[in-house]
Amino acid sequence: MRDRPATSTGFGASLVVVAAICFGTLGPVSRFAFEAGVSELTFVTWRAVIGGLMVVAVAIVLARMGQVVARPLREIPRRDQLMNVVAGLANALLNLSVFLALGRISVALTLLVFYTYPGMVALASTLFFGEHLDRLRWTALGVSLIGLTLVIVGAGEVGQLDLLGVGLAFLGGLCQVVYALAARHGFSSVPSPMAGGVTFAVATSAYLLVGAGMGSLDALGEPLVSTAALAPVLWAGTIGAGIPTMAWIMGIRSLGAPRAAIISTLEPVVAVVLAALLLDEIPTALQLVGGVAIVSAAIVVQWRPGVEPADHEAAA
Repeated sequence: MRDRPATSTGFGASLVVVAAICFGTLGPVSRFAFEAGVSELTFVTWRAVIGGLMVVAVAIVLARMGQVVARPLREIPRRDQLMNVVAGLANALLNLSVFLALGRISVALTLLVFYTYPGMVALASTLFFGEHLDRLRWTALGVSLIGLTLVIVGAGEVGQLDLLGVGLAFLGGLCQVVYALAARHGFSSVPSPMAGGVTFAVATSAYLLVGAGMGSLDALGEPLVSTAALAPVLWAGTIGAGIPTMAWIMGIRSLGAPRAAIISTLEPVVAVVLAALLLDEIPTALQLVGGVAIVSAAIVVQWRPGVEPADHEAAA
């Protein structure tokens, strides 16, 4: 593989940093929305709609610049179409479970439990796709588990923990594993903007179906009640979805997937710092040690020299 030009690499790294910072704001922003009376399902629905519209807008601009942003369905294998939908459903459940967790437990605990997913991706890739884990990466998986234990124990007396909140955060991590593996192995023939658009469209459809089944579609008007409710929802859809999704896609093309994935570990760091500053949620010393272990392990297990996963592995 030829080395990328330094300017391209630097620009790509900057885009991934922007994406990680934007995604990292979602924890505190979601808390502000919930406190203003916006339900979790309404929050994720608005975020998916706004994010999807932004992806479409960017795709139109890219198309006018001569880039391929979509392909006719007849040119895309059925398997790739199906896997794109599976990834969209996994992404929908991922976001709903994580934001439900944020409504029950701290931002730090939610994000650090969720961020054990890189280790789970590495393990699943070994078990189901024949990828090789060397001794260092196996050690990193063990360190990640130790870090997870420290993060949970550091949150307080285990018997007093909101186990449902922790379970929802872990479920989000499992869904991210499905999403990442589907993106990496399932729909490489789908152009990145199209894949991102499908992901948002599937998520929106899933949320609306859930809302209809619960008889709560009228709750979709919650953000319109006040500025305090609308502002965080608009932020989540633009700064927390549309912009970082496209920045990640473009950054991963310039930088390469392994390095982009490593830089993206900045996300939980940003989230924890913002939660401390804006919500006064200060992690305990034990949680900080566990968090460092989890993020360090995530960096190690994602370091795959010479391996370039699909360029549309964007967390939406």
